Amino acid sequence: MTPALPGETAGNPPALEDLTAALARVEQRMASVERVIAVMSGKGGVGKSAVAVNLALALARRGLQIGLLDADLNGPSVAKMLGLRGQPLRLSAENALHPIAGPNGLRVQSMDFFLQGNQPLAWDGEQGEAAALRSAMEHAALADLLACTEWGSLDALVVDLAPGSDRLPAFAQWLPGRVAALAVTIPSEVALLAVERSLRRAYAARVPLIGLVENFASVVCTACGAEGPLFREATVERLAHELAIDVVARIPFDVKLAQAADAGRVFFEGEGAKSAAGRALAALAERVLAFELPEAEADSW
Repeated sequence: MTPALPGETAGNPPALEDLTAALARVEQRMASVERVIAVMSGKGGVGKSAVAVNLALALARRGLQIGLLDADLNGPSVAKMLGLRGQPLRLSAENALHPIAGPNGLRVQSMDFFLQGNQPLAWDGEQGEAAALRSAMEHAALADLLACTEWGSLDALVVDLAPGSDRLPAFAQWLPGRVAALAVTIPSEVALLAVERSLRRAYAARVPLIGLVENFASVVCTACGAEGPLFREATVERLAHELAIDVVARIPFDVKLAQAADAGRVFFEGEGAKSAAGRALAALAERVLAFELPEAEADSW
């Protein structure tokens, strides 16, 4: 049985409330959050979660107060990457959820903390009887994670979105005018096609884009230190040019980064910060901090 969020009954789907009331709850809880950075991609397998986690850690290493929300409700991986799986949930006196304390002072929230072991979410019931309501229930649960978590004052909230071109517009609805997005891809034609669709949806929804992150942009030889291409069949330059979006980071493949994520260790500890991937992630954090929302849409950015 899935543990219940505050205000819902264990084992039952979250109650669907009036959209205006839900927006008001989210806005009230997020009033002290200065920036919201949504990390998105059109498909899985491009390292989006690793980018989101390490971006949050890179920002926190600068002494900033950073939150990290795993918005992939069906396939949460942030808790695993940070070594936080199995942490107990704690409620405040006001029946709000305390975020889980992570490395470098991160404040982390994820559906993983509500699940027992490797239990999957079953939105539509054992027989699929509520399949037609699945999208609405996911939307309501994500709003609850935002509104029921006592984030406190944050310089930035990094959000790891689920794969899919519809995820950013759906999330941005909860914080109109306050979300900026990073799009993560790898240099393959299949990935670029999916990411392009996500970018076009973002433009249609008028969500400001910080830029495009090319993950697995190269590979560093462990023997000689030389850096060369990992994929040869595609380049992000064409997509960046056609959609007038900046390539804000090129992150090389580093097996140690993948090993750190699997082990729940911080990649930036030790030699990670000095590696090519570590330097690229630190530079990405600088680009994110330098980004400003357009004046007409700016709130507290």
